[in-house]
Amino acid sequence: MKINTHLDSEEEEKIEKIKALLEIPPKKREDKTCLELMNLTKNLKIFENIASSIEHQNICGSITLAKFKPNEIIIKQGDIGDCLYYILHGLVSIQLSIQIDTGIEDKNQIVNVEKNIGELKDGEIFGELALLYNIPRTASIIALTDTALIKVDKIPFNKYLKNLFEGQLQDQIEFLQICPLFHKLPKDLIIKLGIRAVIKKYATGQIILKNDSKCDSIFIIRRGTVKVVKEIQFIKNDSKLRQKRMKKNKSQILDFNDYYNRQQMEKEKLLELLALGPNEDDIKEDNYVNKNITLEILKIGDIFPPYYSSNELYLDVQFESDNPCELIELDISNIKEIIPETFEFIKKYSKPYPNETFLRRFHYYNESWLKYKNNVKCNIMADSLNKKAVKVNNMRTKIYKKKDVIGLKLPLIFNFKNQNMKFK
Repeated sequence: MKINTHLDSEEEEKIEKIKALLEIPPKKREDKTCLELMNLTKNLKIFENIASSIEHQNICGSITLAKFKPNEIIIKQGDIGDCLYYILHGLVSIQLSIQIDTGIEDKNQIVNVEKNIGELKDGEIFGELALLYNIPRTASIIALTDTALIKVDKIPFNKYLKNLFEGQLQDQIEFLQICPLFHKLPKDLIIKLGIRAVIKKYATGQIILKNDSKCDSIFIIRRGTVKVVKEIQFIKNDSKLRQKRMKKNKSQILDFNDYYNRQQMEKEKLLELLALGPNEDDIKEDNYVNKNITLEILKIGDIFPPYYSSNELYLDVQFESDNPCELIELDISNIKEIIPETFEFIKKYSKPYPNETFLRRFHYYNESWLKYKNNVKCNIMADSLNKKAVKVNNMRTKIYKKKDVIGLKLPLIFNFKNQNMKFK
């Protein structure tokens, strides 16, 4: 995930003011201080549903500042939870302790391994699950940078925020219940998944998963759409390749049908060669160009990337937010632990995206078809104009040819496995 490591001057100044006010002990805070703190924190995610209310003012009288240096443990898995945190500024990692069978005979086969399952940045919340369900901490949180947190203790949380958080979590669980992958599961298993799920929000055009990266999670789209993009190399100038094909097959053919069939065969062979992409000579001569191809647009309820995460493979595509979107992230190890049958189903039936050769072939064949389609349209329009000229003037004052008619420029949009595929 791309992290914004620097803030603009206004935002930085605002955060420094909040930190200064939070360092005043709650017992010594005056009403004026609480009102100022309420005004500064009204746009923060943690208070967005109670902003500028009496509840907001009251909770501003009890919240405190917590600071951590890199590699300091903020929360330890298994501990009793007595507060939640909001990241004012900084970056933290989520560490999950899991047991692995080493398979070594005559020795203790089970060992605990710390696994990094994600990162949290400015504006994100953690630690609320232990307060909502009175359970031990489900994961460890470790600071990666100098981190400043707003700390909300259990008593003010229960008084002012618990109902709001319970409602949000309930919405999350209800969404998982109608998700095609989980809708047949018992409710208790879905609740376990919902508790461990993480909500992620992305602005338009933001990269969610990069090409050549490894992903240990699956994402379910709750709001918005996600674009799947693949960068492919195409031959820039194919004239040399066409000349070689023409010289190789130059011959006199008297029969028109034979000539037409031979031409079609040559076109198909050329397209197959183009589909193979640039060779070493093309790369040396810089005779290639990179094009970003949108393979599909994922919508609400769609899951990605199940094939790559379940098989622990590196991505050969990139996922970007097509518009502002909200995603539910589920760690693949949690799915394997809670619903192993579903994990095996994902691993067995999910498929990768097509390779570059297939996509190039698809591109060239459709490009050829569109050229033919435009030629036919131009010929029909020219013929229609010629007929009108005869009717109006009783003589052909102007003969319209195909070149006189501007061809209709069609968008290159195809249907691939019931999904939109666009070539740019």
